[in-house]
Amino acid sequence: MELKSTSGNTEDLKLPIDKNPSIQINKTNMISDEYNDSEIIIGLVGAIGVEYKEVKTRIKDRLINYFNYEVEEIRISTNVIEGLPIFSILNESGHYNRINHFMNIGNQARENYKDNSILALGASKIINSKREKGKFRKAYIIDSLKHPDEVKLLREVYGQGFYLVGVFSDFINRTNYLMKELSMTSEEAKNLIQRDENDSIGGHGQHTSDTYHLSDFFVQVDSNRDKLKASIFRFLDIIFGKPTITPLFEEFAMFMAFTSSLRSADLSRQVGAVLTKGDEIIATGANDAPKFGGGLYWPYIDTETNEYKDVEQGRDYTRGEDSNVIERLAIIDEILEKASLADIEKDTLREILHSSRLKDLIEFGRAVHAEMEVLMVCSRNNTSTKSGTLYCTTFPCHNCAKHIIAAGIEKVVYIEPYPKSKALDFHSESIRIGIKSNNKEEFTFFEPFIGIGPRKFFDLFSMNLGSGRTIKRKDKEGKLLNWDPKTSKPRVQLFPISYLDREIKATDIFDQLIKAQN
Repeated sequence: MELKSTSGNTEDLKLPIDKNPSIQINKTNMISDEYNDSEIIIGLVGAIGVEYKEVKTRIKDRLINYFNYEVEEIRISTNVIEGLPIFSILNESGHYNRINHFMNIGNQARENYKDNSILALGASKIINSKREKGKFRKAYIIDSLKHPDEVKLLREVYGQGFYLVGVFSDFINRTNYLMKELSMTSEEAKNLIQRDENDSIGGHGQHTSDTYHLSDFFVQVDSNRDKLKASIFRFLDIIFGKPTITPLFEEFAMFMAFTSSLRSADLSRQVGAVLTKGDEIIATGANDAPKFGGGLYWPYIDTETNEYKDVEQGRDYTRGEDSNVIERLAIIDEILEKASLADIEKDTLREILHSSRLKDLIEFGRAVHAEMEVLMVCSRNNTSTKSGTLYCTTFPCHNCAKHIIAAGIEKVVYIEPYPKSKALDFHSESIRIGIKSNNKEEFTFFEPFIGIGPRKFFDLFSMNLGSGRTIKRKDKEGKLLNWDPKTSKPRVQLFPISYLDREIKATDIFDQLIKAQN
């Protein structure tokens, strides 16, 4: 029996199922025990100035000494970029020039090869070259990813076996690291940080801010090294299926905010939020158009036709347009009309206007923002918002920020950045970015989310509903099962055979079962 290739070449696809001992049929899970030791691929993403060293050291130590894994590190800069044909030797010295040079080469590679995932493709090639036949208890750490397309490519190649770790460090710590450890001037550090966040060179530049929020797990590098260590250890224990680990409340709250976002039909983005007090969720919200009587529109089932419908002219998609974009373009057209009367070149002015901050206007949207909906849910139900914590999938805009402050919210936890927001600029006297250190600080703190992200929540925490292996906590006698890290296997495994191969095995099992009954 062999798997036919669409190209007609079957040389590498022959699968003599009943003769090859490495893929003996297993009716229980379709995969032989040989494949249960799975490779894992860990990518790191963080802003320039983040100290990756300790993060990598803790991951390596835990994998090697606790889980009996071999670990290979792949550095995008030295292992991939330096190997590109377009790489040029830098004549100038200094860390600033070196980092800037690598950024230039990376951008040039994405543009020249017309593929923003080119550096991730190079990392995959290196992993392929380092793989040893029959060794599956191995991990690869990729340092570091800077573009969303790189993450997309690695998820397409390695599926659920790829984990993206977002490493956070605040602006002050990153700036100090660049200046003190890498001897940069204040201006050099500022330039690199701004360029790293969004180096929009024809779409081929670095987009760290757009890549970070795609992470499966978020850690923070600060002075508390013990907390960083414990956080990384817990993450790896969860990956390897330690059955007694359950979500922290913060992780659960952010997952609920993410779940709330899925109900949004907004034309631009889905945002979700929840308001909590203590360890309880008080209200949930998403961004969508408001309806008469309170709340937002939901789809419904027409009782006469049994069709799934939305109220006509309710949600934006039923109107076929985004009112904010329409109004913004109308403003530009008005300015262009006046410019033509003043004999100003229209096309030139159009380019200037489209590249200006006019594109960031958000005032004309019909949708109620998720954060605002949470506050109004509380209002409709006579629930106080004072001293609450708001978990939001995206950093709040300046419109929401002023209402968050006025509502008495003490803390906002977010994942995705929102560069358009002027919240800190407009309300610098009331908002602080970072972790609150003591109760005497009278500010609303906006802090980044740390922990297991919503993307992997089901796979890592559900005992049997995720896409990974099921988990058992007790034996038939009701005793807690022993979990041995040295022999434990990742919950979500990277199988070296495809669904096509497993389909052939399923067919063979079916035929054998039928034959056995005849």
